[in-house]
Formats: sequence, structure tokens, C-alpha cells
Amino acid sequence: QQLDLLLQPHNSNDEMELCVAVFLALSVGSVTDVQARLVRNHVSSICSTWGREHFKTFDGDVYQFPGTCEYNLASDCHETFQEFSVHMKRKEHDGNPTVSYVVVTINDLSFHLGKSLVTVNGIPVKLPYYNAGVQVERNVIYLKLQSKVGLVVMWNGDDAVMVEVDRDYANRTCGLCGDFNGVSVYNEFIHNDRKISSIEFGNKHKVHRPNDECEDPYEEEEESAEASLESCKEFQTTCDQILRSEPWSSCTNQINPEPYIQACVQDMCGCTNSTSDFCLCSTLSEFSRQCSHAGGQPPNWRTPQFCAKQCPFNMVYEESGSPCMDTCTHQDTSSLCEDHKMDGCFCPSGTVFDDISMRGCIAQSECQCKHNKIYNSGEVYRQNSEECTCFEGQWACKSLPTPATCAVEEGSHVTTFDGKTYTFHGECYYTLAKVESKDDASPKFTPLAQLAPCANQKFDTCLKALKIVLNNDRNNVLMFTSDGTVKQN
Repeated sequence: QQLDLLLQPHNSNDEMELCVAVFLALSVGSVTDVQARLVRNHVSSICSTWGREHFKTFDGDVYQFPGTCEYNLASDCHETFQEFSVHMKRKEHDGNPTVSYVVVTINDLSFHLGKSLVTVNGIPVKLPYYNAGVQVERNVIYLKLQSKVGLVVMWNGDDAVMVEVDRDYANRTCGLCGDFNGVSVYNEFIHNDRKISSIEFGNKHKVHRPNDECEDPYEEEEESAEASLESCKEFQTTCDQILRSEPWSSCTNQINPEPYIQACVQDMCGCTNSTSDFCLCSTLSEFSRQCSHAGGQPPNWRTPQFCAKQCPFNMVYEESGSPCMDTCTHQDTSSLCEDHKMDGCFCPSGTVFDDISMRGCIAQSECQCKHNKIYNSGEVYRQNSEECTCFEGQWACKSLPTPATCAVEEGSHVTTFDGKTYTFHGECYYTLAKVESKDDASPKFTPLAQLAPCANQKFDTCLKALKIVLNNDRNNVLMFTSDGTVKQN
């Protein structure tokens, strides 16, 4: 009363190869478009602070503000409903200023970014963090927060903070970063036809906290600072020679170096420790970052003895590289990356980062694969009807031939090779399948099922016999009957 047929399917990769070819052809143009977008100059969408007391507004003004309270760096101030705000606080550490924390508020989420801990609404979270359209992650150099509202905040964990906003916020921001109206000076340092000092401008953006005993800097400090600049002329030549030198020409072609030269002069003039790299490194670092934002190529100006940066594993520090690092599990990340270049620790050319066994930067050919456990390149993983081989960090899988079953049960219930079921009542011989030979040694065969009304149940159908015709020769037939008899011809 039951018949099962087992067939071995043939495999063909033609359709898959065609799909891959079409995808690759379409991909070439898109990769070129992505790489072209990387070099756009978006300095005008970026505000930053660095070093002892330097700030650059969205509109390009560079000024100094020595406040150590918590200040509104940038906020959406155009509407009653504030989409975001970025606050920061500086403090002195070993004689050098450092940012102690950054607070980013997006709608009803408050992110407190500390040097060693990140909290969301007061609750510590592990990084990377993804929730409500906000991504927070940390690499070797930067702590980065990115939000779908059009905001990116990056902090190097020390003195430098960068805020980038979409053009949709033009003429809508307030804070130490300015109003983003595209016009320098106006509405920041000239307001209602009155000139405002940088200290007065900065004090306006203090965030008042309960029990905060922080004091505002006085405007007299700015006057004394301006007077001391005359005694700093000796550093003008040094800073000018560095930033206007030939290795920096790609940057000076994109950005006016003069504000950074003056910042360099002030850093060196106010430096109490002449052996400290901080006096010169902070402004050189910022100019290098701004150069990358503008689409320039800053030189690798650091040396082991000057402003050196340490990288983990066998990574190397570069002033301008793709922040989308190729890894063993994501080997094409950099080619499809739309983020601008930045400074950081990168794998040497020709290597990828091993994010499986954490062995540092390795050749792609040494990449392993992971599925419940780690597999070396060339090792095979099998499951059900699939066999996968690890090849340079990627699984290459193929389907294994598996039996396919066709069945006739209870004389009327049919299941096809593809799993389709139906009921059929008949009274004749019916062809179940015509099977071609799979090789020279195998015969063709055709199974025929004889269905007929059951002897005791005339409204039901029974399987009376099965014939197998070999090589389409009706004189070469095997016959199985319901009483168990087997006949040939």
C-alpha cells in the first residue's frame, strides 16, 4: 500500500555564476561613486575643540576660550523641540587641559561619554551600542557617537572633540560651535552691531548645574592674553615653517593655515613644560584632522620621538586612513566606505584585521572562519545537505546530492518529489516517473503503479501492483504484487 521513489539530483552552478557576473558588473560603478564621495570638503559642517582652549565654529572662526565649566558645545536651537545637544567639560590634568566628559542628548536619550565608561540615561552600557537610531563605538583612538538625526560626535578621549551635523541644521544651531549660518564672525562675535569678545561669547553658553562651583573666566584674562602675544613672536617662525612646509602643501591648498599657526604660537607660548609634546602636538593634530575633512592628504609627521602614537598588535598609525577597516569577516568594508578619512591605527597594506582569533593584522589568506568553532582555511564543515569549505575567511558552500522521494500511500495519497501532496483515485496503470540514466552503467527505468478499487471497499483505491520497465523495454519488466510476489517479464 506504500511506494517510495528515491532520486539523486544533478547540480549546476551556471545560474549562480551568471548572477555573480551581473552583480560584479553593476558593482564597479557604485564603488567608483562611493570613492568619489570620500574626497568632498565638509569642513563647513564640522565644529571642533582641541588643545588648551581652541575652538573652531561651523562657520570657520577659530578662537580661544579657557572656561573649565560645562558648556553647550552645539545644540539644535531653532525649534521649541530640541533634537540634540552636545555638552562638554574641560579640566586640568598634569598641567595640561583635557576633556573630562561629553554629554550628548538626543530626544529622550542622554549619553554620558566618559574616558572609561559610557552611560545611557544613567545606566552603564557595553560598546558597541546600537539603539533608537544611535550608534556608539570605540576604536583605538576615538569614541564615536553617530545618530540618524544627522549628528556625529567624536572624542579622542583626551583634548579633542569634533561635532559634525547635516546641512539641514544650517542657521539652526547654537553653542560654542556657533549658529552655522555660513557667515563667519556675525552672530557669534558681532551681535546687534556690537563686538563680543570670545570670553563673553563662551560664558553665554555655560550650562548651569546644581552644586557646580565652577567660575567663569574674566574678560580681563583675554586682555592679558592678547598683551602676552607680543612676547610670543619668537614662536611665530617655528609654527609658520612647520605648517607652511612642503609636506603640508596638500592641506594648505585646502585650508587657510593662519588660524592654526596662531593657535600653535599660543600653545608654545603658554606651555609651562618645554619638554611636553602637548604644546605643539595638539594643534598639529587638529590641522591634520581638518585637512582630511577637506579632502587633503596630511603627511605622516609624527616620529617615535615627537608626538608618537602607540597602536596595539602590529597595527601602524596613519594620519589619514579609511575608518572602515577590512577584517577577516568583512573584507570589502573599506571599498564601500562612505566615511571620510581620519587619523588612527590601521593594518599595513595587504593585510586585514583578524577579528576572529584577534591575532592582529594578517594576510587575507590566513583568515579563519567561525561556525560554533573556529576553522582554519581549507577545513570543511558539513551539515545536512550542505558542505562548506573555509577559504581565506569566507565560507564556500555547495549543496550535496540528497535523495528525493516520491510516494504513493494507501492507494490514493501521492507525494511528489518536490513535496506536493494530493489525492487521486484511479483504475489503471499510471506512470509515476520516467527516469533517465545518470551514467553509462545505470539503466533507464519507468515505475508504473496499478491502482484499482479495493476488494472490500469499493469507494476506496488500493495499490495492486508495481511494474518497473527497464530501458523502456516492455519485455524487460520487474513486477511486484500486493501479495508479495515478484515476477520478471
